[in-house]
Amino acid sequence: MKVSHRWFHAVFFAFLVLCIFSVCDLDATEQYARETGKGCTFCHQEPTGGPLATTGFAYIRNGYRYPIPERILDKTASLTTPLHKTIRFIVGYIHLLAAVVFFGAIFYIHIFVRPTRFSGGIPTHERILGLSCMAALIATGIYLTWFRIDRWEQFFDNTFGFMLFIKIVLFAMMIILGLTAVTFLHRKMRQEAAGSSGALSGEITGQTLGRYNGSEGNPAYVAVDSRVYDVTASPKWRGGRHFGKHTAGADLTAALKGAPHGSEVFENIPVVKDLQEGEAKDLKGTAHRIFVVFAYVNLALVFLILVCISMWRWGFTVPTPIAAEERPLSGTSCIECHGKTKPALVIDWKSSMHAKVGVDCYDCHRTDREGPMVNTVHLSNSPVPVATVVTPRRCAQCHPSQAEEFARSKHAHTLEIMWKIDFWLKDGMNNAVERNTGCYSCHGTEVTLVKGKPVAGSWPNVGIGRINPDGSKGSCSSCHTRHRFSIAEARKPEACDQCHLGPDHPQIEIYNESKHGTLYHAEGHQWTWTPEDSAWTAGRDFRAPTCAACHMSGTGPLSPTHDVTERIAWETQAPLTIRPQDFAPFPARTDWRTERSKMEQVCLQCHSSSWTGSHFENYDQVIENYNEVYYRPVRKLMDSLYDQDLLTRRPFFDEELEWEFYEFWHHEGRRARMGAAMMAPDYAWWHGFYELKHRYNAIVEKAEQLKKSGPSSLHDDFPGKYKGRSQGEKDQ
Repeated sequence: MKVSHRWFHAVFFAFLVLCIFSVCDLDATEQYARETGKGCTFCHQEPTGGPLATTGFAYIRNGYRYPIPERILDKTASLTTPLHKTIRFIVGYIHLLAAVVFFGAIFYIHIFVRPTRFSGGIPTHERILGLSCMAALIATGIYLTWFRIDRWEQFFDNTFGFMLFIKIVLFAMMIILGLTAVTFLHRKMRQEAAGSSGALSGEITGQTLGRYNGSEGNPAYVAVDSRVYDVTASPKWRGGRHFGKHTAGADLTAALKGAPHGSEVFENIPVVKDLQEGEAKDLKGTAHRIFVVFAYVNLALVFLILVCISMWRWGFTVPTPIAAEERPLSGTSCIECHGKTKPALVIDWKSSMHAKVGVDCYDCHRTDREGPMVNTVHLSNSPVPVATVVTPRRCAQCHPSQAEEFARSKHAHTLEIMWKIDFWLKDGMNNAVERNTGCYSCHGTEVTLVKGKPVAGSWPNVGIGRINPDGSKGSCSSCHTRHRFSIAEARKPEACDQCHLGPDHPQIEIYNESKHGTLYHAEGHQWTWTPEDSAWTAGRDFRAPTCAACHMSGTGPLSPTHDVTERIAWETQAPLTIRPQDFAPFPARTDWRTERSKMEQVCLQCHSSSWTGSHFENYDQVIENYNEVYYRPVRKLMDSLYDQDLLTRRPFFDEELEWEFYEFWHHEGRRARMGAAMMAPDYAWWHGFYELKHRYNAIVEKAEQLKKSGPSSLHDDFPGKYKGRSQGEKDQ
């Protein structure tokens, strides 16, 4: 049977509508991306979309109620295996396909056919199609709803759930009306069209015309301008259907006015009868009138369902019953109180993306009343249990991939790494006061709580490697300072310069000297730090990289990462330069070749392959020069002095040569290597290799003097020395 081009247009139109308005997990809204400055991986498990991550950020206000209960996390994790992802994709595809066909059929009937023309009942093919689509939508809809909704209250405490509930109710109404139409009303319309006898007779009237619909062996008659034609033998009316649009057994006078032809097409069609004025009156029985009403109600329901979908699709929030009840108990009361006592804090929050998407104080600070994190002092003033210390574990409820990446990075373990490299800082070189004001400010403390209140000395602290009371490591606010948590701030080099500076790791000074830093200081105020499409792109949004651009941001084919251990091919923090996977204090989990390739991709966004390749070749030569010409000879010399008992291994820094050797690799050696890596010639040479030469000669000269004079202890009691504790023992 031929298919009308209008039918194709109707289905295509419905498909476009469904694609635009559908709430498929494979797509996030452009508006949301502009508001958050985040790409697909901010909410989804994969860069190309796919299922939401464990706690998709979009669900804060338009999905899962925040914070996500553990049972939802467990359920989501179990349903994101490759098998379940495949099943969900297939089910979602069937659901979308059934919706396209079902809605397309409804639009087609109303736009091209008109419900009033189904006076003799609903054609068999339309009934089968409608019932099949309804069954598919019910089955797949139940599965998808079960996947999204964890508890009954979730239908009423957020916009997504509330709109989904209304959508389900509207669809249930459509199912009831549809089933009634294709069963009860269909039979009644057939009976009304066939007359009370239900059998063919020679007497044809407007009351009995519907019996002659060409089905079940019956002839096919149509009426036009009070004349009945027999179209049974016409090839264009096979089975009583005309191009899938018109059905025999009906008066087509009105339909002919919209056809591409006139009544001349009936000149060669046999005439069965000329109806009288009374007989020509088309039958419009009670069942038919009810069917027409049902058809238009269903059309209205379709538009209402699309309204529901569009509201969560484009982030139009509505007050929900449960959410409205809970607000006074959560963030609203916090803001009212702290707005008076700490106005700057509240102003910062109001300027944040958190505030724009409805994440308030309680969302981040909430905790269990009986949990170890609860601030008991706050409970004496408010019934709301809150935690003073907000940890990466709390941030992970909305930023799971970022928290996971950070947790495996050097940043999260920097307190541990410090003691493994510079153990003497805790065993003889400085005291607790000096560590708290110096080392711990960057590396972090081990926060201790007593009755929910942090102990002085372990708090306040936002060190990048802080060990939190809940067992998590790190502090997100080290880079995204509270309470604005700005992504633009974290992308600027100033976010790193609190810690990455000074004689031992002067990355910010090196960056400022480099051409990259020069361009940033000259033009950075004109760069776009939060582009609308969330893709922070070299050349378009910035002209030279910052720390984040090289080590963390998505660049070209690279996905963004919060693991700063990536993209590094040499470990310049170590005394002897080695590959990251060989760095004993914190071995990297990836191969250096893979990470070198990633960093090359960063460089290739602005530089040619020859420029990039030459830079890394030069850098590798710098590493070899430092290792073989400077460090290994001095290390060999120091070991010989220890072996001859001219130096004592413990305590460290009790002899002048130990100070010289420490600054040799920890200061000048790092500056030479890091300066070369980041193209800062002054640090690579004058503050690097030039000073290495001086220190090298000084060490050799003092070693010769030591061999002549014998062992000595020149710095056994230097100021601030920490006495009486062994290596690694904690301060109390």
